[in-house]
Amino acid sequence: MKSLLSFFARAKKMAAQGKKVLGFTLTSPEFEPPAQLKKYAASAYKYSFPYLPAGGDFQLRQRIADFYSRSWGKKFNQDNVFVGAGGKEVIFVLLSTLLEQGKQGQEVIIVSPYWATYPKVVDILGGKKVFIRTSDKNNFALDVDKIEKAITKKTKTVIINTPGNPSGQIIPEDKIRKLAFLAKKKDVIILFDEVYEAYDYEGLFVSALKHFNKNVFCVFSASKSFSLCGWRVGWGIGDKELVKKMINIQSEITTSPNAISQLALKELFSKPKQIQEYLVSINKKAKMRRNLAVRLFKKNKVDFVYIQGGIAIFVKIPDSFKNAFSFAEKLLEEQKVSVAPGEFFGWKNYFRMNLASSPKNIREGIKRIANYYK
Repeated sequence: MKSLLSFFARAKKMAAQGKKVLGFTLTSPEFEPPAQLKKYAASAYKYSFPYLPAGGDFQLRQRIADFYSRSWGKKFNQDNVFVGAGGKEVIFVLLSTLLEQGKQGQEVIIVSPYWATYPKVVDILGGKKVFIRTSDKNNFALDVDKIEKAITKKTKTVIINTPGNPSGQIIPEDKIRKLAFLAKKKDVIILFDEVYEAYDYEGLFVSALKHFNKNVFCVFSASKSFSLCGWRVGWGIGDKELVKKMINIQSEITTSPNAISQLALKELFSKPKQIQEYLVSINKKAKMRRNLAVRLFKKNKVDFVYIQGGIAIFVKIPDSFKNAFSFAEKLLEEQKVSVAPGEFFGWKNYFRMNLASSPKNIREGIKRIANYYK
C-alpha cells in the first residue's frame, strides 16, 4: 500500500501544475499559531546555534511538566518529560525503547481505526501488530475488555488514541481510568496518543495523565495544539526511567529537536494563561467547522461518524464504490478534491477529511464530494 504522504504529494503535484485542488488529505491545522511566537522565535535566534540536550531543553521540559501538573492534578517534573521532533518521533522513540531489537513475536496492540503511522512504525521496528477492531455501528466505541483479553506475555505496548484520528471519538473518563488501571495490573505500557487534546467539542476529553502511573505514557504535539506542523516539536510524559531510556536512543538519532522551536516554546510555556486562551480560541474555530461539515453532510444525506473531537471527519464512501482508494482517486481526478482513503486507517469503506481548513474550502469540498451520493 502506498503511504498517505505519497497520496498527499500527488495532490500537491497537481496543484503545482496549475490545477485548483482542494486539499483535505493531511490533518494539518490551518489556524494562525499563537501571535507572540513570532517574537519568541526572533529572540531565540541568537541562542539557537549550539546543540540542545537530548530529550529537550531542560527549562522547556520543566515548564511542560508544570503546565500538565496544573491541568491534571498530578505532580510531574522535567525528568517525566521527553521532547521530540514532533509527536511522531516521540512515538517512534518510545516504541524503539519498548521493542527489543532482533527479538521475534513482540506484540503491539493497535485499536482500529488507527492513525496510519502506528502499524508502519511497528513494521519498521520488527514488532507484531495485533489489531482490535471496533464497530462503526456504535461510532467505534472502545471495548476495554477486548484489550485486556488481547494482552499476552508478548505484549510490549497498547496504543490508544483520544481524541481519535480518524474517528473523531473521545474515550470517556471511566474507560481512561480502566485503561490506566489495566496498564498497572498487566505491567504493560499503554501509549495514549493525545495530540488532539485541544479539540474537544463536547467537553468529554480527560487526559490519561489524570490517572497517571508508571505504565501510562502520554504524547502531545505542537503541530496540532499550536498549528506548528513545520516546527517539528512534540512531547511525551511518562515514567522517569522510561524517559531516560528514550533520551539515550534519541541522542543517537536526532540528538535533539530544532533549537529555535524549543526555545520559542519555552517562552510560550512560561505563560500558561496565554496558552489556555489560545486553545480556547482554536477549539471554538474548529467546532464551528465541525458543525458546518456535519450540517452539510446531513443535508446531502451522506453517512459519517459524528465527530466529538479532533480535526478530521470519517465519512462513508458511496455504495457504488468497492473501496476508499478507488473513490479517493476518482474524486481527485474528476473533482480536484483530495481526501485520505480509509485503507490507511484500517477501514476500506470510509475516507478521512481534514476539517481544519477554511469554511469556504469545506463548503466547496463537500459540495463536490456530494456529487457522488446523488
